[in-house]
Amino acid sequence: MIKFNPKRILMPYDFSKNADKALSHAAFMASLLKCDLYLLHVISKSEMLDILLPVFKIKSNQVLVNLVNEKLETVCVNVRKEYGVKVKSIVSTGSITTEIVSMCEENKIDLVVMGTQGSNSKSDLFLGSNAYRLITKSEIPVMTVKEPSNKKGYSNILLPIDLSDHTRQKVDYALSMAKAFKAKITVLGLYDEDEKASKFKLETYAKQIEDVCKAQKINVESYIDKTNHRVGKTNIFAKKHKVDLIITMTDQKRGGKLLELNSYDHELVHTAKQPVISIHPVLSGIYTGSASGMPF
Repeated sequence: MIKFNPKRILMPYDFSKNADKALSHAAFMASLLKCDLYLLHVISKSEMLDILLPVFKIKSNQVLVNLVNEKLETVCVNVRKEYGVKVKSIVSTGSITTEIVSMCEENKIDLVVMGTQGSNSKSDLFLGSNAYRLITKSEIPVMTVKEPSNKKGYSNILLPIDLSDHTRQKVDYALSMAKAFKAKITVLGLYDEDEKASKFKLETYAKQIEDVCKAQKINVESYIDKTNHRVGKTNIFAKKHKVDLIITMTDQKRGGKLLELNSYDHELVHTAKQPVISIHPVLSGIYTGSASGMPF
């Protein structure tokens, strides 16, 4: 069972405004949840050889790493003062996504918080392709952030639901996160013209989630709607209902030799204004769903 109970949060940081937006989320979560925060700066090999070393006339890779680490440690000091949390700085070189995944494994990270501005970003770290690769590679939840936090917490968590086998895991995560932040859960089930038979199943599933929430004293509302534009509908709904966090499941499929996100998850990460937590499904018989097709 996947639950929201982070002890260590990692945030890729490149000293940009986008990074500071994500840092506001990572730092307040670390503060409220009493967990450790790791700031990671990855120096790409091409950046090191073609830009940084020649510009600064540095001949040693280690000297450059030390300089970046010193700068990153200054950020850590400021975070410690403002939020009162334990912060560790890490500087590595190589492929951005590979290094992030490696550092997560090495430091037993429970959640990655990553700033992203989609394909319009000028920073290599925040290109949509890097966020996409990280979400598909990471075994742990990844939160992608576009805007800074304007409050310390989340009050309305949007839970889009479908009838996939792994959706149960997303529900468990949302329940534990709602408890941690004393937040409301808003359930949204969407179906299109060709899925009319799914309406009843989604309504039944939503009712089951409502019952679980009420049993755990979590405020909950649910909505079922028909649309041919799921991502657009989700974003409009999120704005209308003042959602401040979205939880989605990366039901991945194989495309050639690579894992690919379903189009809904992929587009939602890139277009949502709110932070999106993408959860990698655990492939286990525990979560295979019932014979009726219902996740509970």
